[in-house]
Amino acid sequence: MTEAQALADAAKAIGVILSTLNVQKVVCVDDAYDDAASIEDVLAGAAALPIEILRGVFIEIGDMKLDDLDVRATRLRAIWETLDVKKREERAEAVLAAARLRDGQDTDDLGDASVLHELIPKDKLLTLSPKQWEERKEQLLREAPAQRTLFLFDQVMSEDGDREAGIKIIASLLASNNSGELICGLLTHTVTPENQPQEWQNLSRTHNIKRDRFVVVPKQWLRKDPVIFAQILKLVALSPDFTVMKEMTHKIMTDAAATAAAKIEDISIYDLDHIVFRVSADEGLWEPDMLFRLHAMFHRMESRRLAHQNGVLEGTAARLRSVSNIPTDCSSYPAPSTWAIQRQELYESADYLNKNHLPIELGDVFSKTASDCKKLFILLAQPCDLMVRRTGRRHPEMEHVAIVEITQGEDVRRYAEEMVYFGQTPSEQRWFCKLKQVHYVPACMLDLCVFQSDGHAAIQLDGSAPGTARPAWQQRFTILQKLYSRLAKKLDLLSPSTGDASEVRRTKDAIRKALLGDMVSAGPFKGDVVDKDDHKMVEFNCKRVSRLSRSHALSLLMAYTSCLGRPALDADFGKPTSPSGIVPDGEHTETKEATK
Repeated sequence: MTEAQALADAAKAIGVILSTLNVQKVVCVDDAYDDAASIEDVLAGAAALPIEILRGVFIEIGDMKLDDLDVRATRLRAIWETLDVKKREERAEAVLAAARLRDGQDTDDLGDASVLHELIPKDKLLTLSPKQWEERKEQLLREAPAQRTLFLFDQVMSEDGDREAGIKIIASLLASNNSGELICGLLTHTVTPENQPQEWQNLSRTHNIKRDRFVVVPKQWLRKDPVIFAQILKLVALSPDFTVMKEMTHKIMTDAAATAAAKIEDISIYDLDHIVFRVSADEGLWEPDMLFRLHAMFHRMESRRLAHQNGVLEGTAARLRSVSNIPTDCSSYPAPSTWAIQRQELYESADYLNKNHLPIELGDVFSKTASDCKKLFILLAQPCDLMVRRTGRRHPEMEHVAIVEITQGEDVRRYAEEMVYFGQTPSEQRWFCKLKQVHYVPACMLDLCVFQSDGHAAIQLDGSAPGTARPAWQQRFTILQKLYSRLAKKLDLLSPSTGDASEVRRTKDAIRKALLGDMVSAGPFKGDVVDKDDHKMVEFNCKRVSRLSRSHALSLLMAYTSCLGRPALDADFGKPTSPSGIVPDGEHTETKEATK
């Protein structure tokens, strides 16, 4: 896209948004307007522009090439002398704006002011120097109630170099005018594109200004991507109706919560006992979770009913939609915080899972506890099979469950599913669940993570289950404690005694290691029986660190079962082998078509 096209697209969007905001006048105050652009400023800008752009501004050039800069300057001076003051201003703004879009300087107040001229409809724009603003301020403020005005102020424009001059003027204006007719903007080089959202919020708090009454525009954006100014204005246009929508939604949710609570009150004690306690006991569930499920069902039904009542919320959404759909796509807009919000929806934190001793579930993520090991694994097993019932056992009791490796990188072969939003920041390398890198580990080993507040797979053989663990899991603790106590006793019998001969010691040690390998080894995890603070414990180098949401974990489980059930076709002896003699993973038994 050319600079001219970028300016035209941005100007079009800004015109629509100003009309949506009902802004009839835009007053821009900047010390760049102290002096009109001179012919020397124009010549400096013209020197950097292609002749095609210059012809669009100075039609008098005609077919002259003007490749020589001295000849170009001579011709432009001659044309300049024939223009009146108004045309000189217009031509200067166009040249300086075009030049500003092509240069790489961070600061160019005159160029940025010229870009602004090209973005805002000329019949609405009034440019003033700080001195002219002081002279006309009272008049413009008196006119503002009759015609909504957008005031734009340069941040640093006072003679004494006050670096907060612009925001102070904005705070003063908005503090004395609560009509909502004034909208103010701060044009500044002191805010970067990267920190603009946070600085906008900080300025709002520091100077006690509502965010929907002013905007913050980093000046370099006017050069890098002028449509960003339209995008920021659009946020201001959206803000009032967004506030209304949030207030309406909050009221709907509050009213629906009261209705849901009333409906639960109406359920008979017999039904509540059956649903909340008897069904929960059979399934090994926590009783309040069942009550929350009932409340969520009633709340969802009532919220939907109220949302469509009277059509008010639908009308607000329609207005927001019409503004949001105004094209303001740009490349330099900073990543919003939506990435972090989406990550919160997809992953439950280890702190929440482990401190509340929540059961092991599909999608639980585990790591090795060694500081130098960064391997991660995700549990992929049918949710009902993982459920621990009221007896503390699963039905049927599973010996082993599948955990699949999670690795980081860009070059991932087939049979891998991406773990979206798994990293800490969007800039990290992508994470993948490697569906063919599977380990089968004892289910009872992973179960131990439930009983430690840090998620560590360990059990104290003379201890007791946490009081806040689910009743079924308190029963599970007793079963696991007996299982690992038997193991510990067997290992104790193999402990070396004082009178043992060296050959006996070696034999006991070999048998003990074999028992540990058979009974405590758990795939990628290793365990041992240890003494800590005079208490015997069985512990593994395994820790629960996160949980993927149920819907996405089920999707992974389906991908995993599809990988297991892929067709195994005869080897294709019609294709060439690889130079190393090693056929790429999976290609010796499957065609690419069969695995799409």
